[in-house]
Amino acid sequence: MKICQKSVLYLFVLIFGPCICVGKIWKEDATKGRICIGTTGRMSVPSNREHHYQNLRDRYSNCTYVDGNLELTWLQDENLDLSFLKEIREVTGYVLISHVDVKRIVLPKLMIIRGRNLFKLNVRNEMFALMVTLSKMENLELPSLRGTVTIGYYSCIGMSENSFKLN
Repeated sequence: MKICQKSVLYLFVLIFGPCICVGKIWKEDATKGRICIGTTGRMSVPSNREHHYQNLRDRYSNCTYVDGNLELTWLQDENLDLSFLKEIREVTGYVLISHVDVKRIVLPKLMIIRGRNLFKLNVRNEMFALMVTLSKMENLELPSLRGTVTIGYYSCIGMSENSFKLN
């Protein structure tokens, strides 16, 4: 019986890759890095903002690929450290930044926002792959972003077209 169980385990590893963590929000794949499951909360107000920040930090630390949407919302302490986002290279859905008062957000390795799901702002009939709204942020830096992305910003104090740093 033990030989049979080991064979099934080896077969499982051969078929599904080096590591699949069940019950967690991530998977590890040697060729892609850490895959994280995105969120669909849109602009929902969290009941506990400190807990919300820690959930974001736990979800996206060392993450390279976001399967779904990257939603950074309700981060209203301008001293919060968002460096845990530095490894993200790809997002399959949209990127939403809303109610964020951190002065500077840097996603240095983000190369692709696929936009398989687009963010629709209810007050306009437009859809965006990158949406920044209701924030006091001054700079959003995406130096590695490639391709064409529909960017929207709405009701942002201190932001202008010059606030987006794209190469």
